[in-house]
Amino acid sequence: MRPTIAELEAFVWTARLGSVQAAAKHLFLAQPTVSLRLKSLQDELGVKVFDRAGSTLRLSPDGELLFGHAISIIEELGRMRERAGSTGALHGTVKVGMPETFAVACLTLILKDLGALYPRLRLELSVATSSQLEDELREHRLDVAFLVHPSDGVAIRLVELGRQEAAWVAAKSLGLGPIVRPADLQDCQILTNPPPSAMHRQITEWFSAADVKPRRLDFCTGQMVIAHLVQEGVAAAFLPVKLMEPALADGQIVKLRAVPDFAHAALCAGHRIGGATAEIEAVIAAARRVLGTMPFLLPPARRGHESEG
Repeated sequence: MRPTIAELEAFVWTARLGSVQAAAKHLFLAQPTVSLRLKSLQDELGVKVFDRAGSTLRLSPDGELLFGHAISIIEELGRMRERAGSTGALHGTVKVGMPETFAVACLTLILKDLGALYPRLRLELSVATSSQLEDELREHRLDVAFLVHPSDGVAIRLVELGRQEAAWVAAKSLGLGPIVRPADLQDCQILTNPPPSAMHRQITEWFSAADVKPRRLDFCTGQMVIAHLVQEGVAAAFLPVKLMEPALADGQIVKLRAVPDFAHAALCAGHRIGGATAEIEAVIAAARRVLGTMPFLLPPARRGHESEG
């Protein structure tokens, strides 16, 4: 006997969502139906595809080997449906992660775009630093994530969407700038996302290159909170310029030119290698459309600064 598409879909969505109950909800099936399909798949292949970790199902070693093949089949089926003009039939839940700045600027339009094209598609959203989102992708807790300055992409396929500008920013009352070097900020209180975030890595590398160690480097997980504290004159920070545009326009804070300069960071869509279903591709395509209608990313001619978003 050969595995059926229905069995492979039950397997893939149970692996992605971590439980039979969640997979059944996604596939609009009764839970016993999904359980029966998984049992049939295991019986036909003669292997155990899941191990239980508390209330969560995790892929067994044999399941890990099968997962990539099963995803490829499901992806190709999705492309066949798309070519046949049935994209409106996309449904279920996609777990999507994004950094704060991207979420604040783009999420509303992405949801409207997807809602118009795929009314049965639902997003389960997670907002965190890019490094946290990468971990969630690898651990199968996310299906797709928008990442700023991602790592080398081991086990993750990255699709670059453009470049994002970032800069040192501070309240005028701190008396910094207009140009800042590492020595100028050595004694200044600085706020950053905690390690191993890209923001923290970029800042420490900038100081280290000049053999300077900042004396007051404090951590905060929320970029919106960091931005608020910068506006209150508490600290300086290296933040996405898009996040700070209102405060910059009001003159509450100043944008400082770093010497040496930073390179503009890549904004990428990432998903596990072999994990691009039609639903995931639809989310990425929606993000591309939205980014094409707004000045969130730098024009190609201006590329060259790195930052965590």
